[in-house]
Amino acid sequence: MAVLFGLLTALFFGSGDFCGGISAKKTSVINVVAFSHLVGLIGVVLLAPFLADAFTWGDFGLGVIGGSLGGIGVALLYRGLANGPMAVVAPLTAITSAAVPAVWGVAGGETLSAIAWIGVAVAVVAIGLSSIPNEQDDAPVTGRVIGESLLAGACFGTMFIAFDATSEATAPWPVVGARVLTSGLLLTYIATRARSGLHTIRPALGTIVLTGIFDTGSNVLFLLATNLGDLSIVAVLSSLYPAITVVLARFVLDEAMSRTQLAGLAGAITASVLIALG
Repeated sequence: MAVLFGLLTALFFGSGDFCGGISAKKTSVINVVAFSHLVGLIGVVLLAPFLADAFTWGDFGLGVIGGSLGGIGVALLYRGLANGPMAVVAPLTAITSAAVPAVWGVAGGETLSAIAWIGVAVAVVAIGLSSIPNEQDDAPVTGRVIGESLLAGACFGTMFIAFDATSEATAPWPVVGARVLTSGLLLTYIATRARSGLHTIRPALGTIVLTGIFDTGSNVLFLLATNLGDLSIVAVLSSLYPAITVVLARFVLDEAMSRTQLAGLAGAITASVLIALG
């Protein structure tokens, strides 16, 4: 079940990133993060009493800590997806979002089988291949885009570590804590701006709602996955999400995919199978 939830996390995360990137092209990144997190907060608050067996302020606090880092990561990622090619930004972010918790998990005593280690290696290579710029990309790959993508991944990886430290019985209350912080702070900030208001998000309202559903759903699924399996495995599986983002960008936005990016996509699928077998 941990492998299934990890792959579903990748599906939701990749879909949310795509919708978030589209939204950020139509309105500000702050608007996208604030209102999508509000949508996610409403949904997870309605579900939490039925899914959780307990509530503790400690786990709620860990969610707040993770949410603060996740909010920074999401803002950087959505800006990158809006300004740079999705086929580059998403995989680069995934490199660090997979590496940080995987290293943390192994350092904490988690062990992987030989097949799983091969899967991890294939996943890293797949992410790298997917991140090679395509000559037909219209958006430039600048040093700022690369740096912010890697920083976003580091924020996500640290958020995953915080979520993994919570108890299985309290899921998904830590996600509620994460969304309360980010949506509350950002909506307060937006309310103080003269040019803010619902009219500023109207062009992106549909994709913002989808972003909130997919993004928060990915957090809940990751939390469930880490409660059932090793953080190092789940982190790598969930970080295969660029394959989803790249495919959506290809068929919805008609972004061209190079042979190396296609090879990266095939490698991502292969890696998920190897890790599942391990």
